[in-house]
Parts: sequence; C-alpha cells; structure tokens
Amino acid sequence: MSADRNMPQDDPPRRNPVPVLLALLAFAAAIYAIHGKLDHLSMHQVYARFGALAWPAVLIALAGMLASYAMVVLRDGLTLRHLGLARSWRELAFISFTAQAIGNSLGEAELTGANVRTRIYGGLGLSEDESAAVSRLVRISLTVGALALSGLGLVFESSAFPVHFGLPDQAAIGIGCVLLALVLWHVGNASLLGPGGWQGVIVRVAVSFADWTAAGLVLFALLPAETAIGFAAFVPIFALACLAGGLSGLPGGIGVFEAVILLLVPSSPVEGLVASLIAFRVIYYLVPLALAAAGMSRRLFTRHGPALQGLGRGAGDIATLFAPVVFGLLAFASGAYLLVAAMTPALVAPLMAAARYLPLPVIELSHFLASIIGLFLLIVANGLSRRLSHAWMVAMGLLVAGGVLTLTKGATPGEALPLLIVLALLGLARPAFYRATPLTETRLTPVMAAAVIATLGAVIWLGLFSYQHVEYRDDLWWQVALEGGASRFLRAAGGVSVLAFLYLAWNWLRPLHAPPEEAPPMEDIRQIIADADMARPDAALALSGDMRFHLSPSRRSFIMFSVRGGHWVAMGEPVGLAEEIPSLVWSFREAADAAGAGLVFYAISRDFLPLAVELGLAVQKIGETAIVPLEAFSLEGPDRARLRQVYNRAGRDGLSFEVLAPAYVPAHMDRLHEISEQWLDAHGGAEKGFSLGRFAPDYIVNFPIAIARLDGEIVAFANLWPGAGKHEIAIDLMRFSAAAPRAVMDYLFISAMLWAKEAGYQRFDLGMAPLSGLEAHRLAPAMTRVGAFLFEHANAVYGFEGLRAYKDKFHPVWEPLYLAAPNARALPGALADVAILTSGGLARIFHK
Repeated sequence: MSADRNMPQDDPPRRNPVPVLLALLAFAAAIYAIHGKLDHLSMHQVYARFGALAWPAVLIALAGMLASYAMVVLRDGLTLRHLGLARSWRELAFISFTAQAIGNSLGEAELTGANVRTRIYGGLGLSEDESAAVSRLVRISLTVGALALSGLGLVFESSAFPVHFGLPDQAAIGIGCVLLALVLWHVGNASLLGPGGWQGVIVRVAVSFADWTAAGLVLFALLPAETAIGFAAFVPIFALACLAGGLSGLPGGIGVFEAVILLLVPSSPVEGLVASLIAFRVIYYLVPLALAAAGMSRRLFTRHGPALQGLGRGAGDIATLFAPVVFGLLAFASGAYLLVAAMTPALVAPLMAAARYLPLPVIELSHFLASIIGLFLLIVANGLSRRLSHAWMVAMGLLVAGGVLTLTKGATPGEALPLLIVLALLGLARPAFYRATPLTETRLTPVMAAAVIATLGAVIWLGLFSYQHVEYRDDLWWQVALEGGASRFLRAAGGVSVLAFLYLAWNWLRPLHAPPEEAPPMEDIRQIIADADMARPDAALALSGDMRFHLSPSRRSFIMFSVRGGHWVAMGEPVGLAEEIPSLVWSFREAADAAGAGLVFYAISRDFLPLAVELGLAVQKIGETAIVPLEAFSLEGPDRARLRQVYNRAGRDGLSFEVLAPAYVPAHMDRLHEISEQWLDAHGGAEKGFSLGRFAPDYIVNFPIAIARLDGEIVAFANLWPGAGKHEIAIDLMRFSAAAPRAVMDYLFISAMLWAKEAGYQRFDLGMAPLSGLEAHRLAPAMTRVGAFLFEHANAVYGFEGLRAYKDKFHPVWEPLYLAAPNARALPGALADVAILTSGGLARIFHK
C-alpha cells in the first residue's frame, strides 16, 4: 500500500491549499464513517487483542512484508532493464527498498515536495524524461496487477459476496470478468506501452501480482480468527481500500484505508479487527521505515566516521538525501505514539506498579508532559525534514524525555522501547542534519500543518471515544486520582490544543528573516561593478541600499538579493568576474539551502538559463525586454520618420539635451527632486524598489543623468545604468515636470540613444514589458497561458499592451526574460514575492 500502490495519480503537485483541505475533509469523513462502527469499542480489549496476536500470524505478516518489498526491488530492476537503463541489483536494492518505505508513509503528499520515486530515479542517474517513463510503467504494472488479483478474487470466491456484501454471485463474476478482460487487453496492446513487448508486460504484471498478493497477505494473516472471509474474497476489498486511500491524498491513506476495511471486512467483535489494523500499520509501514533508517544510519556513520563531521563526502548519497525525510517521519510517528498513549486509558497493572515507587503527582505530571513532548515531536519533524542541526538536537532531547516520561507515567518498558530505537538510529544519522538555521526560523508547510492538525484531531477523538462512558463534570479537570484516566486525558487534550493553536498562530504570523550578514561597504560594491567583466545594466540596483549581498571568496563578484517569505530572491544575474560566476551561484545555492530558504532568480536572460538548470531550478518566462542595437540606430529612412519628426519638433520647441556626469549631479539635485515629486503627484504613484530604482540623492548621484532643458530649465530627466565594457546601457527612472512638452520623453529617449551610440555603447535597454511574448497555446504551461491572458485583458490595471506598443516605436529587438524558482509549484509564490518586494510592501502592490 505504497505511494505507488495508491493509484492512479501521476505526481500531482500538492503545494497549494486545496489538496490539503480536501485531504483533511477526507480524513474527517473517514473518522465519521467508522464512528458508528466503533460505537462500543473498548480500548482495553484492543490492547489485549494486540498483545495476544499469535506469533505464527505475525511471522507470516513479516514474511509477506519482506516478500512485497522484494517484489518492489524486482519490479524496479526489470522496468529499468526493459527501458535499457539497467543498474546493478546491489545498487538498486537499498535504494528501491528505501523509496518504498518512504513512499508508503508519505503517499503522494510527500513532505519534501517531489515524488519519492522521481527523486530516487534521478539519484540513479536517470534524466527527467527517463524517470517519467519508469514511473509510468510502474504505475501501469501496479494497476494491472491489482485488476488481475481483484478479478480472480471476484470470480473464484463469488459465493462469498452474496453472504457478506449482498452482491449476487453472478454480478461478482461479471465484474471479475470485466477486470480480467482489461488485463488481457493490456497484455494484447503491449506494443503500445513501450519496451519488452508482451513478454515484458507479462513479467511486470506477474511481479506486480505477487507484490499485491504479499501486501494483502500481511493484513490477512493478522485478521482475527473469527473473520469469516477467504483470502481471494479479501483481496478486492484490500485493493479498494488502497485505491480509496490513494485518492484521499492522505499520507499512506491513513484513516480512509482503515475505514474501508472496518466497513467491509466482516469481523466481530470489532476490537480484533482494530488490533489487526494497528499491527498491519506497524509491520508494513513502521518496520520497513525503521529498517531503512537503520541502513541510512549505518551508511552515514561509516561514510563520515566517528567524528561525524558535517555533510562532507556524503553529499548526494541516497542516505544523505533521504535520511531527513525518513527521520522526520519517525519523529512524527513517535510524537503521534506519545499522544495516543496520553489520550487513551492506561493499562492498570503497570500503572499500579509505578504507584508503588512514585508519588501520584509525579505520575500525573509525567502523563501531561508526555503529551506535550508528543506535540513537540510532531513540530520538530518539520525541522528534521529540512536537515536542521538544531532540530536534530531538540529531537534527541525530546526522545530521551519521552522515554523517561513514558516510564514515570506508569507504562511498561516495552512502551518506551520504540522511542529508544528511534533515538539510537537518529543519533547515528547526525551527519545528515547540517543546516545551521535556528529551528525558530522555519515555518511549517501547509502539508505539515495539516498533518499536525489531523493527528491532534484524531487522537483527541480517540480519547473522547475511549472515555465516552464517563459522564462529564467540571471537577474532572482538576481531579487527581490513580484511577482518574479521564481527568488525565482532559488535561492532556486541553494542554496540547492550546499549545498547538498558539504555535500555529505564531508560525503563520511571524516574519521569516535570513541570518544576519555583514553588509559590504558601498565603495566595495561600486568597485566590483566598475571592474566587472560581467555586469548587466541592472547591476546598478546594488547601489540602492535595498539589497543583501552574497560575495565570492575574492570579494570581486557578488549576487544581490532580498528576502521575502521563505525565498532568497536574487535581482538579475551575478556581477563580477566571468570565471567566478559558476562557483558563486553554487555557493549562493548552498547558503540558501543551509538557511532553509528557496532560491529565486528574477529577470534573468537566456544566457543564464544553463546555470539555472544546473542548480535544479524551474524556469518561467515573465516577459520581454526591449533592446535597441545602437550600431544600426539612426533617424534616417522612412521607417524612422515619426522619430525624426518628434526629435526635430522638440528642437524647434526649445528643448535641448545634455548628459550630466555623476560629479555634476549634486549641483542639480534640488531641481531633479522637484521634478520627481511633481511626476509622482501627477501619476498618483509611489516609489518602488528591488527591481526598480527610486529617487534618493545617495542613489541618483552614482549615475550619469540624461536631462532635457526647455529654454535652459531642466524639465525632464532619466538616470542611466551603464553596463560592463560599454556593451549595454539602460534607462532607470524617467520623470518630467508639469511644464514639459508632451513629447519630452520621446525626445529624451531618442537623444539618449544617439548619445550612447556616439559614446561607443552597443545596445540600449528600454526596459521590460511584463508578460509580453507569452504563448497562449492550449499546450503551453498553465502559468504561461495565465500570463498571456493577463497581458491581453488586464490593461485597465496595468497597461501591458500599451507599454509594449510605446517601446515598439523605437524598433527594438525583443529578448525574453525569465524567473527561476525551486520548482514549478513555487513559481506563483516567487512571482508574488517579487511583486511585493518591488512595490515596497503588500499594501502598496496596486499603486502605479
């Protein structure tokens, strides 16, 4: 019942809130559906049934689990071989087992943001297309294997369905035949499905069939003796439960899978079936996860040695890659384990034994604190999944405290054993947790927040259900008695609920800051730009005072960026020496990774795309910039007649052009500031930032200023951004006074381009037209189609088409600009962060 077995989705994105809300609703619906079924459930009887599971049944279940995982390894190996991508079985065994263990627990809502198997196949050296081909074949094989097993069960155990489910045996046989016909159709059309032909399909389906059989056997072997159903009839129910769990979007289909089994498998009393489901989760989910964790811990310890010195040579190793996810899951499971123990009745014998040695207040306090430790483990799991060293240290402390409190609250040593096992494995995996970001500087993802809320809701419901026979009284809250299990539950539930609410509110409302960095002197930044052999004109934004800087070791190159939400947003491309740029972007990537932040590059050209792809970033076109080649620019010829008329008319009207060198700008600063204020008032706008300059004397004084005079008085200006080596120059601020002629900006543009051409510049950048050039084709990515729609229909808010049309009259060459973000799901959020940074805040985002 893995991420693979939970059919039939193909790696859907799970980062928007809708799937999270749907998963929570599915979980709530599952709880509601089984509430009536468990109306008279006794938790003490569940404990008794769980403890009385027959060892032969447990051993059969363990053998079935191992057989299922072995079939997964065989299936992956055969699929890779059929695609001509064969890997050694020794290399594949651990990797495939680990992927299955993680996928079983995470399902499709993987905490790390990508499908487990896609990342695993990437670790094997497969390209994205090859990984997609493998995933497709695996999913098809799993689906057909389930159809084959279910069809055989319906046909050969048809007599069981009228008795237990009211389904006529003829209908069962008919449905089974349809399913088997689909299997035969699949085999017959093997040529349409890729490599190996029908022989390869038969082998893959046979392995999948064996996988399903072994997985179903795990739960069937654990069913109570009074369950009146054969294995063949049980298999279709098991497959249906897996399918429902997969469609729910919940990790491992938890809740939904159990609801289907409880509602459809005939068993009385129900306590035996509940105990079997708990044992199934332990054997098929937690035991493989612990085995994967043990393998990872051994590899990490061996690779890094007793000194446990950071990430080191283990970077990229499968253990290093997936240890945070595995141990995040184990920490989360440990927290849920402590909460369930706190919310359900304690076993009487261990409680009485503890009372002989410990005062009652110690037992009561231990019970309450154990529930708080459980909540903290749920939260710390998020930090472990992000590789935070602080989270590792806190988790180690919490597991020690949880083990001690489990004993002092009146439980058997066996109850503390799982926590101690996780503690030992986590201790050996220290090298995988290397990020120095404080735990308080990370936010819960929507998926993690939903998981915490769902877990708390489920365990509190379980507690209410366990104590439903106790009549509620106000004095239960402060009653202290050895037999007062209901009172201990109420205090624990109230405490964790209040703490969870406060933490989640703080988690969502607090700002997230990057680690403090020493800002380099502005003189150093000016010198880097002046000496750079790679500096686009927008490198001048480094002088705005808004930016943070990531410097190369030589301090001769930098990346400028700002922090917004969970992103480090780099403005433009790196600036400095060409030979330093590749190592600079990788060190920037590592610094963001260590801070637990997502990396974003805004307004990059196509020349930077190879580096962005190497960094593992997803790229989205965001518009086009207008580039005028100056060598060919002139006012001659019929196609330049309008520009020539504007230029000549401006001269007749008394306009003149001049470029002020930076040294002469302070003498005219008061007049420039006056023009800027008039322009802002006339346009009802506000100063921007980040990707745009703003009028500030300390900023403006750094640049040559193109000015237009009317009868000797300055009436318009634009500051110019020179690029490295006179390759390119661009205009930043463009402002004019109320007294300026209507065509003053056209005149200023034309004159600035003629001046730049004479000064030896090759290209003149008129700036970006946002969303320009995006493809509206139905097969284009969704974000591209949305951008194209906005470009065409949102002129009332922002004159997208008008802005492009204005720049088009200067006959530019339109070159694309891109945004690079951690993955495709992060692109909308990254664009929103850029918009907020540029606008100077969320409240000003709609100002002109």
